[in-house]
Amino acid sequence: MEGLRLVKPSIEYIDEIRAYRQECMDIDGHSHGDSGLSEFEDPLAWITQCDLMERQETVPDSSWVEADQFMLVREGERRILGMINFRHSLNDYLAEYGGHIGYGVRPSERRKGYAKSMLMLCLEKCRELGLDKVLITCVISNEASRRTISSCGGKFERVTHDAIDNEDLERYWITLAGA
Repeated sequence: MEGLRLVKPSIEYIDEIRAYRQECMDIDGHSHGDSGLSEFEDPLAWITQCDLMERQETVPDSSWVEADQFMLVREGERRILGMINFRHSLNDYLAEYGGHIGYGVRPSERRKGYAKSMLMLCLEKCRELGLDKVLITCVISNEASRRTISSCGGKFERVTHDAIDNEDLERYWITLAGA
């Protein structure tokens, strides 16, 4: 999809971040792929946390890994279509359950191909960092996510059970050509 790009959270998007969060909370009760946005009443505090996550020495919790948070927007517009989080490395939990990438699409923008576009753009970021393969997981009942991952080259590995969230997850690996 032409004209789509990934941008970092910033104060210029603060009203749109607030609106995105509210829509996700109203429809789903939570959000995905956004570094815990649903836990933040104040978008500025969330933006600050996203900034801190970009460097291992400033990550707020020693059990977390360095990560980049992106928002999907259309060129020349401020409306956030989705969010995607790219974790540069995997700790024990992420290596089994979370993977390198988590994403979510704004409820009113679903079924328009944005998840695939967003994931493809993020895979470019993974290549730039030098990764040769990326792990992505999805809840076993999430058919839309499964199709998105597969359409971007994801190869099913196995199912795992996350006892913390009490859900079965499918694990997929995407090999990055040219990495």
